[in-house]
Amino acid sequence: MIAEQQPLASFFCLISMSLMTDPVSSCDGYTYERSSIEAWLQLRLSSPLTGACLPSNYLIPNIALRSAIQKWQERHA
Repeated sequence: MIAEQQPLASFFCLISMSLMTDPVSSCDGYTYERSSIEAWLQLRLSSPLTGACLPSNYLIPNIALRSAIQKWQERHA
């Protein structure tokens, strides 16, 4: 089996479009780079993707995704 050369689309932040290093899930169900979503939430309390009002600015670390990104980076360093 040939290892995937390009990172999966889910490895990229939906705000910055950069490879995530600290992915977190928002209450809108999407995952973002922590620094990008924190900057977004300082200006507005809405989903960057849907525009819907968010009931909370609570962010949950997406440990499984962070691990997958780190493993991909190690294989392609």
